[in-house]
Amino acid sequence: MPQTNPPTPPAHPFPPPACDRDARYLEAAGRGALTLVTEYGAPRYCEDRSGPHTGYFAPPPPESFTAGWLTRDGNSIAITAEGRTALTDYRRRRAAADALPYTLTRNPCRAELHRPDEPIRRLRHATTGEEIRPGDTVTDPSGHPATYLGPTMRSDDGGATWTPAFNARVTYPDHGTWLYPPAALGAVYDQEPAHPNPAAP
Repeated sequence: MPQTNPPTPPAHPFPPPACDRDARYLEAAGRGALTLVTEYGAPRYCEDRSGPHTGYFAPPPPESFTAGWLTRDGNSIAITAEGRTALTDYRRRRAAADALPYTLTRNPCRAELHRPDEPIRRLRHATTGEEIRPGDTVTDPSGHPATYLGPTMRSDDGGATWTPAFNARVTYPDHGTWLYPPAALGAVYDQEPAHPNPAAP
């Protein structure tokens, strides 16, 4: 009996979920304000006239039309029922993603000493246990001296409070600020951060 191969499924049996780029076109078309500008019959750019200022961006990708999300009538681009469904699904997924917990990292390459009013994770020499304070000189992995600035800082509550992390910030006079794991500086961080001393009344 001759062997038969199963039919090859289409590359995209269902349109992929709308992404940020797709949502921008769908929202503008949903407002009835998306116009395609052509030059010698070729699409050049789109205008979004839904706001007080005209927005300009590239023409929609062909996939938006082949997926059935957008239609074109002359130079006017309109959203379809399938496009509104895709936009609703995008907004739902975006809202769910925005609701997830996230961590902020304060600019780690800022060339400033650790703030004395914030918690700090103490850095210590791996051999002697002596504390290395912000402003002290350390030796980088290449043997060059650098100034220790303090640990990187992270926030899990949108920037309301900041907690020291486990990378060391150092700065050079001519080479800016760099990050190193403490082991690269021959040091270790305390596991628990130390809180600042209360200000004197």
